[in-house]
Amino acid sequence: MSGKIDIERRTDGVAVLWIDNPAHRNALNNTLIEALTAHFRALAADPSCRVVLVRGRGGIFCAGRELRDLRALQDASNDMIVATYEKLKALNEAVWFCPKPTVALIEKYAFGAGATLSSWCDVALAEETALFAYPEVHHGFPPSPALMALFLAVGRKKAMELVLTGRRIDAREADRIGLITRAVAAGAIEADLEGVLAGLLRSGPDALARTKQFVWHSDETGHRAAMTSAVDSISLGLASPQAREGIAAFFDKRLPKW
Repeated sequence: MSGKIDIERRTDGVAVLWIDNPAHRNALNNTLIEALTAHFRALAADPSCRVVLVRGRGGIFCAGRELRDLRALQDASNDMIVATYEKLKALNEAVWFCPKPTVALIEKYAFGAGATLSSWCDVALAEETALFAYPEVHHGFPPSPALMALFLAVGRKKAMELVLTGRRIDAREADRIGLITRAVAAGAIEADLEGVLAGLLRSGPDALARTKQFVWHSDETGHRAAMTSAVDSISLGLASPQAREGIAAFFDKRLPKW
């Protein structure tokens, strides 16, 4: 298998996962999917990690899935095919249920599995000329792993057009329909990224984790149950040591010590 996932540990607690597969425009193969999953799981349990950032080497985010992997699967047993897609499911779960904030920086394009990866992240910033597409139907199979995140982001009508036609859209349209957080001019994207990271790092780690836990819960329950759960969530959070520190820092006119 070609390529690798590099991990860069910044001194401020940001862990950068670099997709590095230049021979295939940073497309994901089975090995890279497993490596990303392992990194996300490890960083989720690492108290020194505050934020997980995913980006691609060489100014390209991810061209999707290496089709040679899928071609090889066509002659495999159904059990083997299912096992392979269980690994992709594990990656989606590791990203979505990571208790740390997750950020994707999209340059050039995010197609197929690349667009899916970015959509599972909490924040997605893209160069305004970057392209997004779900071309799986053009190759004869459904983009099913993308649909749950797509429905949450853009709604059914917008999602269905994207996945049924495979149409490419630029980041400006992706921003407009809610697929990404923001489209940014290429020359300003690094500064914009650092602004987002600074805001995340200023926030209490426990508060961020509790917020994400509540989002997961509210996505899976009705509004009435979520409103009840919100009382427990904020009550427990307010009594936490980090909340005491955060409020004390406000009155002391200093930065909190996370």
